[in-house]
Amino acid sequence: MKIIFSIILFLTIYHSIKAQNTTYETIPLPEAEYAVYLYDSNLLTDRLTYQYANKWDIDNDGTMDSISFIGNGGAHVYFHLEVKTSSDNIWTRFPTFYIDMPYLFKEMTDITQFLVMDFDNDGVDEIYLDIDNPFGSIPEILQKEGITSNQLLIEFEDGKIRVKNF
Repeated sequence: MKIIFSIILFLTIYHSIKAQNTTYETIPLPEAEYAVYLYDSNLLTDRLTYQYANKWDIDNDGTMDSISFIGNGGAHVYFHLEVKTSSDNIWTRFPTFYIDMPYLFKEMTDITQFLVMDFDNDGVDEIYLDIDNPFGSIPEILQKEGITSNQLLIEFEDGKIRVKNF
C-alpha cells in the first residue's frame, strides 16, 4: 500500500512540476496598434482599451475626432463606446453600448459590430454599432426617444451626438 501511495504521490508531483515548466505562446491582439492597457483605480487593474484617434471627422468641422472602446476587464471582454468630437472636446460615454469585437471593419458583414463610414451619403461619417449581445442594452431615456434596435447609428447632428436606429 505504501508503494502505491508513493507512486501516486511521485506522479502527482512530477506532473505538477512539468505543468509549471510548460511555456505558452501569447496570442497577438487584433488591431494591436490601437490597443492599450489603462489602469482603472476603481477595479485596481489594467483594462484593455482600443483608442482610435484622428481617424474620422464625425462632427464635420475639419478636425479629426476620437473613438475609444473601454474593456470591462472580464475574461470574455466586452467594450463600451466613448466618442470625443473636436467641436465640444468632451467624451460622450455610452456605458450600455457593449460589443466584443471593437475592430476596424472596412465593410458591412454578418459579424460587423463596429464600422465608421458615411451611411446616409451626406458627406459625413457615422458610427455603426451592433450591440446584439447579452450585455448590450438601450437605456430607458433612448427608448423613450424611439430607439428600439440593437443595430445603432451614431452621428453628429445639430451640434450634438445623436443615436438612431440603423
